[in-house]
Amino acid sequence: MSLYRVKFKNQFRNKPISINIAIKLIYNLEFSGFIRSDKMWWWRNYIEWIKYLEIVSPSPGFIVLCRMNVLSKDPNTIKIVTKQNSNDKRTLFVLKELYGKEKEIYDNKVKEKSRRKSIC
Repeated sequence: MSLYRVKFKNQFRNKPISINIAIKLIYNLEFSGFIRSDKMWWWRNYIEWIKYLEIVSPSPGFIVLCRMNVLSKDPNTIKIVTKQNSNDKRTLFVLKELYGKEKEIYDNKVKEKSRRKSIC
């Protein structure tokens, strides 16, 4: 499977970048592949944390990143969630909005960044 090129919001000068390279630069962790969204139940024992990154392209929204724990085959790496397309191809699983606790956490991070910029 080829790696996706996406545009991250307010990162990398809003230019398309490979997900593999972006994860290495943002989190300083290896990228080890993809997780199908319908198989998340199988991966639940191997996931340490889940984060959401906002993207602008190919479709605006949030992509889902999962860090694997030490029990997995590839410990301390990151996987991205994908979904099955109608013609047997996988595409990025992009959430249009965040809800609940995840939205509160994201909003607090955005407020903190804007507060730091106003102080400087």
